[in-house]
Amino acid sequence: MKDFFKRYSYESVHLFLNQVAIGLFGLVLALAAGMAKNDGLRIGTSAFAVVFFLFLQFAASWRVGSEDRVSVDLGKRSRDLTVPVKMWLLANSLNLLLALMISLGIWFSDIGFFSALGGFATLVKYVIEGMYTGLLAINVGTQPLNSYWFVHFLTTLPSLAAIFTSYVCGLNNINFGGLFSPNASSKK
Repeated sequence: MKDFFKRYSYESVHLFLNQVAIGLFGLVLALAAGMAKNDGLRIGTSAFAVVFFLFLQFAASWRVGSEDRVSVDLGKRSRDLTVPVKMWLLANSLNLLLALMISLGIWFSDIGFFSALGGFATLVKYVIEGMYTGLLAINVGTQPLNSYWFVHFLTTLPSLAAIFTSYVCGLNNINFGGLFSPNASSKK
């Protein structure tokens, strides 16, 4: 585990910082669309922010997988498909903790401490996962999506899919026509 932190902690923090930056971007877009009272615009800008976030996650993880491919090819390391999952866990540990706190606030809303804890966690979540704000405001039945406890856990799964898929693509040198290739900009 010490080797994992030494090798991948920077990349995991990088994934988290990308999320915070896009979260703020998505939150601003959702607030602007909300002020315009345009639900279609709110959903569209939120979807765009999520796709942009997943692209950044994909690009960063692809690079890590590509760097690991060199070590695998040289026989210094074996293929380890738990690496992207561990990177995701490290990068999303705060998101998962916030989802747990929000869930406790929803489950025990009649207890003041848990209600306040859920409210605080929701505020923090809207800042660092702001790209989902417009989508979580969609009403399902009579309530918005953000009122369901499990949705807060589900918002971390697209990141897992992007990180795992891109790491495997980088590990296998699948680069989508040079889009993620380190030498793509010099091939003109």
